[in-house]
Amino acid sequence: MSANGSRWLLVVLCLLGQWRTAGRAFEAEVLPLVEASCMDCHDRDTETALDFEALTFDLAKPEVFRMWEKVFDQVESGEMPPAKKPRPDSVKKQAALDSLGRHLRETSLAQQRKNGRVPARRLTRTEYEYTLHDLLGIGGDLSSVLPPENVSAPFDTVAIEQGISPVHLRAYLTAADAAIDEALQLGPKPDSGPRLIDYRNHPYVRMWFERELRRGGNTVKRTDDALVTFDGRPHTTRTDNMGIRFPVAGRYRIAADAYAYQAKTPVTFCIYRGNDRAGSAELIGSWQLDPGQPRQVEIEHYFTPEDYFYLAPADLDELPDGRSFWAFGARDYPGEGLAIRRLTLEGPLEKQWPPERTRNLLGEVDFRMRNGGGYEPVFPDEPLARVANVVSRIGPRAFRRPLENGEPEQWASLAMPALAEGRGFEEALRVVLRGMLSSPEFLYHRAKPGPLDDHALATRLSFFLWKSLPDDQLFHLAAEGKLSDPAVLEAETNRLLDDEKAQRFIDDFLDQWLELADIDATTPDENLYPEYDDILRQAMLEETRRFFSELIWDDRGVRELIDSDFTFVNRRLADHYGIPGVDGLEFRKVSLPVDSPRGGLLTQASILKITANGTNTSPVPRGAFVLANLLGTPPSPPPPGAGSVEPDTRGTTTIREELAAHRSVETCNRCHREIDPPGFALESFDPIGGFRTRYRSTGQGQVPEGTLFGRPIVEYRLGRPVDSTGTTPDGEAFSGVRDFKRLLLREEDQIARHFLHQLIAFSTGAEIQFADRAEVDQLLERSRNNGYGIREMIHAVVQSELFRSK
Repeated sequence: MSANGSRWLLVVLCLLGQWRTAGRAFEAEVLPLVEASCMDCHDRDTETALDFEALTFDLAKPEVFRMWEKVFDQVESGEMPPAKKPRPDSVKKQAALDSLGRHLRETSLAQQRKNGRVPARRLTRTEYEYTLHDLLGIGGDLSSVLPPENVSAPFDTVAIEQGISPVHLRAYLTAADAAIDEALQLGPKPDSGPRLIDYRNHPYVRMWFERELRRGGNTVKRTDDALVTFDGRPHTTRTDNMGIRFPVAGRYRIAADAYAYQAKTPVTFCIYRGNDRAGSAELIGSWQLDPGQPRQVEIEHYFTPEDYFYLAPADLDELPDGRSFWAFGARDYPGEGLAIRRLTLEGPLEKQWPPERTRNLLGEVDFRMRNGGGYEPVFPDEPLARVANVVSRIGPRAFRRPLENGEPEQWASLAMPALAEGRGFEEALRVVLRGMLSSPEFLYHRAKPGPLDDHALATRLSFFLWKSLPDDQLFHLAAEGKLSDPAVLEAETNRLLDDEKAQRFIDDFLDQWLELADIDATTPDENLYPEYDDILRQAMLEETRRFFSELIWDDRGVRELIDSDFTFVNRRLADHYGIPGVDGLEFRKVSLPVDSPRGGLLTQASILKITANGTNTSPVPRGAFVLANLLGTPPSPPPPGAGSVEPDTRGTTTIREELAAHRSVETCNRCHREIDPPGFALESFDPIGGFRTRYRSTGQGQVPEGTLFGRPIVEYRLGRPVDSTGTTPDGEAFSGVRDFKRLLLREEDQIARHFLHQLIAFSTGAEIQFADRAEVDQLLERSRNNGYGIREMIHAVVQSELFRSK
């Protein structure tokens, strides 16, 4: 062997010896505790997820690191060994924790120094859409073109869980094409003046006047001055069925003159936007029509050529005997309906043509009419130079950094084949834009390990609070190197929070943290819960979003997440909650009585809806939601063969009785003693968030008295009484949800810790790592001194080293 080879072998042997020495030291400190207190239950002969005989000490392996981190947490918290087992020797325990914690921290820090906390993070579906909206001035639905985010992490922003595949790449190209189509509007100028949609006399609608009820007709009728509809289904008033199309993508104005027909109570007028490709309808406008008071309403909304809209009534009272128009047909029905006197469609609402977004994209160009119709840009330079000019202007915003010398020309070179083939400037530019909008430079957040430079910091801040690229002011501050100044960064954080685009953060954060995106995962049984409809569904979501916005705006503390003396309601939600004196569909802040069961997140209908199925409730998913989403202490998965607990909709057996039998099994009781108490406290609320004292049942029981929206309630029976009492794992009894919230507020520190963890994961793209724990503790201590204010905690995250480093 050569001398050089001998020296290399010596180096390798020394490094191997150091690793083994470290391993032996780690092993030597931890093994005494493991052998004395853990091995009896966690060896190869026991059926648990942890086998110490198979677990190595190589913390460089992620799966080994995660297991030892879990061991550290459970031993440090006292959760392990279990309470029924002998307590470990305090000296052995502390020595093991000190050594294990040191090795975990050093390994985590080494990984962060090498690669940063966050791997390369990809734009999420939501971020991709908003970024193209802001970059190109468009407004179409792009996220639905992209594959869903299949991540097991709490947020789709967590980089380590993100993936990319050929399916993604094809979808990005499709979405980029759709965005470019909206941005480059060089076709003929559309007629944008108001267009009357004459429902009363349109041949398509007349067909439904004459058709029999059993064939879908006779659900609308014509009066002397209006079209009257009693049917919320879309087929009779779909604009595409009437030959009415949106010529180009853009904003359009719908204006209508309507009134409540034959009504004694308010009727709701709804307009839905539909798109067959997306496969769903979106409620874009709703207005309360009071009896005897015709109303003119107006809405502006973004539509694409694939979209249509339709009209629908809501809140229609049936007749006193419970019969609806289905028993009569529209021609003879004496009950409530929606009357449309006049409706006009205007748009696209552009001040000039080609539209502003096209002019902004192409720069300072003139336009001339094409011989075959439409427009073509006119510019003094060569087409390739003009393409480079476009790249030089939008490239820094698209890539969220200054372009390097020659970079615009490199991108513009992609246009050369198209120009050589004579395909023209527009097609050549499309090739370049398509490449840019599906490139790694656009799709990924890029940064080097260590502190973020000002441009990367601007990117992280804007995608945190706006879900999109930095605006001109952030770019300007980053270019001057001022954004990293703490005072400037604080001012910019406030500016972004106070901007209307911060609603994107609120919606996306709540959709994932509180799982509001799953509100349509189940459909309430219309016989058990006839009051549920899309108007109430939207009101549920709006309450939670406005509530969280208020916490940010007023810097209220995390205690308000558990209990508060206010909420936000409109008439529909106020009726649902039994809050008097609220009229109209506009939301307003209301104070809650001292004895109200409402207040905080847990008793909001949106949360109660997503933690139940459409028929019944169970303390298990609701209790698990409280543990996982508010406290950050998710229960372990049920052991094999544990079975499930399904409530009895016939009302013969209560869920409490079924859970009592379930808890008789020790392996089940270990988790259910934590899960069941919050679930029991929330049993006072039905699957759509209504307060109840008795279960609704499809079996035997008392027929409820009273009416719902003016009609008798006959669809269900009242079953057995609800019992919302319980006992916490610490042995404290509670008499209902108000009492339970009082006990839960004692966990304020843990609630704040978990909320801070969620903010960090959502904003940085990485969950809390072992090396982060010391800084997290410092952030919490500072926030505690300020009452754990939500806005202050957002500022604390943005100013932290965790946020300001890769």
